[in-house]
Amino acid sequence: MSGRGPIAVLDVGGTHVRHALWSPREGLAEVVDTPSPSRLRHPESSVEELKGRLLAVICDAVPAGPGAVAGISFGAALDQRSGMVYGSAPLFGDETTPLDLPGALRERRPDVEWHVVNDVTAALLHFVSAPRRQGHRKVLLMTVSSGIACRTVDLRTGTIATDACGLQGEVGHLPAVARIAGAPAELNCDCGRPGHVASYASGPGLRRLADVLRERDADRWRTSELGRLMAQGIAFEAALGGALDAADELAAELLDAATAPVADVLRTALCLDPELDELAVTGGVATGLGKHYEASLHRHFTHQGLYLTGERAPQWLTDRITVCAPGDANGLIGAGIAALGATAAFTPSVAAGSAAPAPSAPRVPRHHAVVRDGSGLHLSPRPTPEPGPGELLVAPTVAGVCGTDLQMLRGLRDDGAPVLGHEGVARIVAVGAGIEDPRLTPGTHVVVNPTHPTDPSFLLGHNVDGLLQERALIPAPAVRGGLVLPLPEVPPGVLGALIEPLAVVRYAALAMGEHRPRTLLVMGDGTVGHLAVRTARRWYGPDVRTVHVHHTGGGLDWSARTPYAADVRLRYGDLSAERLGEALGDGPVAVLLATPSPGTLPCLELALDATAGTDTVVDLVGGLPRPAVSPRLPGIDLAALRAANCGGLPQPPYTARLGTANGHKVRVLGHRGVAGEHLLYAAAELCRAPERYRDLVTHVVDLAGAVPVLSRLGAGQDRVVSGRRLIKLAVRMGEPA
Repeated sequence: MSGRGPIAVLDVGGTHVRHALWSPREGLAEVVDTPSPSRLRHPESSVEELKGRLLAVICDAVPAGPGAVAGISFGAALDQRSGMVYGSAPLFGDETTPLDLPGALRERRPDVEWHVVNDVTAALLHFVSAPRRQGHRKVLLMTVSSGIACRTVDLRTGTIATDACGLQGEVGHLPAVARIAGAPAELNCDCGRPGHVASYASGPGLRRLADVLRERDADRWRTSELGRLMAQGIAFEAALGGALDAADELAAELLDAATAPVADVLRTALCLDPELDELAVTGGVATGLGKHYEASLHRHFTHQGLYLTGERAPQWLTDRITVCAPGDANGLIGAGIAALGATAAFTPSVAAGSAAPAPSAPRVPRHHAVVRDGSGLHLSPRPTPEPGPGELLVAPTVAGVCGTDLQMLRGLRDDGAPVLGHEGVARIVAVGAGIEDPRLTPGTHVVVNPTHPTDPSFLLGHNVDGLLQERALIPAPAVRGGLVLPLPEVPPGVLGALIEPLAVVRYAALAMGEHRPRTLLVMGDGTVGHLAVRTARRWYGPDVRTVHVHHTGGGLDWSARTPYAADVRLRYGDLSAERLGEALGDGPVAVLLATPSPGTLPCLELALDATAGTDTVVDLVGGLPRPAVSPRLPGIDLAALRAANCGGLPQPPYTARLGTANGHKVRVLGHRGVAGEHLLYAAAELCRAPERYRDLVTHVVDLAGAVPVLSRLGAGQDRVVSGRRLIKLAVRMGEPA
């Protein structure tokens, strides 16, 4: 990317917006500093007006030209995976309506390739690039300025872990207390709530504490160096620094009150994670006060260190604390590193702005993947490819694990891809030459249809490496075939893991709904089975009955506790054809077989026996064993029948009218994969009604956490993880280092 020319880099904070041009070889050009259009500066403006002004400032800072690239370090709580801004108290006050910052910027300036990261992430990227930190295990960086937050990176894996909302380290809004002039002070945070770390320790919080001190101890304030300097009209920040230089006791007391919550956070972090080799503090407040800020933290740690360690090895804590000097954690350079992506992150020469590595020893960008081989599953680094002509490089943001993945792990399928995963959402990070679809640009969120309708060489996660990795290459045939589908709206949280199975249910409902069933029989209590039950009355008609057959008692118990359980719930092991027939009642029946391949034929035969003589249509959604033949349907290759509908073709789907062994007629269809329209409909449905489906994602892990869970599932036959029934496992991805 750097070969295209300098990158426009911006550092957006609650007080200032700084911007410049940057390249790995030339470093930073002249930095332009403009005031932020914040709530403090424009109290009369609405939030929408403030956001509009901010977007204009950002867009105006990026020069026009071919191949324009911009990296933004943004001071806000934002989803690290998507750039969605949840809120920024200094900029927007207590407003928490999400802002799709990358999307809004692309709408205003579609000529620019936008990259947005949290400001602490950007500062951390630059900070850890220093050569002396290459041997560290973990590093925490906290910024203390108009807002407060931190980030922790594991340099061994290059990951900055996030939670279900893509957040980490929003410590400014943790509860805190502070004492000043001998008594507690309860102050509001800029977010509007009282008693947060930022209420006292941020730049505005420190000024609020000073006001309390001046009110509570007016005589002492007037005689102090801090009070004298401010009486002369010197700004608070400069007066505080001058008073501390003069060893003013009142100024030191004020600073100690403000740093106490910060010391509590750092002490707790190191107590919980002793692998933190360095805890750095940066930002306008900490860096501006420099040695005084560090001395104040040390006073807190001397007064109260870590239990036992503080007495036996007191330097173990204080030696790990660094107050950054100016330039140590430069958000502008970090924004440039983020825009470069995996090729530059944590590379000292690139981050420092020196000459690029010599051609004789290039750094190969790498990403992490869950890889299976003969010895099991591993989290392994892999070379990150550059997309060739017609190809796309995507960054999966969330991936789902389905029943076929488990069958491959259990050796029931011989699909050869080392990296599994065909369900989920990804973000385009690089585009190969010759891509004609103008929607397929870096930053666009997409869903990849895993099944090519006419080219069997592309089956994502089966014969082509899947989504359980930080970067995935989508080959040209899949791109040309329209299998990469831009999402107008991304399902919230980890619900993107449900798009593909919900699309399967949608396909089945469209195919079988034409037969107007009175009863929907769902056999299988995995994700597809539950989705079929939950959508039945919406997609088949309000009067349809649902009968749900479960494989285990645990699955039956789980369904009974959901608000969307079927009308009739049964356990397969307790059923006879007569009992199932009684449950189905009169009228046409649609049968959805959402079963693992070993259970498909027995469930099909039970359903055919129970519906003998009834108008019945069957959809073979589940896999099939080999040979796929049943004495109930003599002479029929069920695998070939299932494969007759592939990737949404033909349209309408092929449905066979077959004679059963006892002389009845039944309509049977199957399908491998779905069409793009089904995937987009499913994504929109998850956005429309997320609460209907949210509880089906029962387990969420990151990429590293997926390895033990999948290993456990692959070695057994049950679906219980951490003592809970597994319906859908969602894997959240990080960014490669």
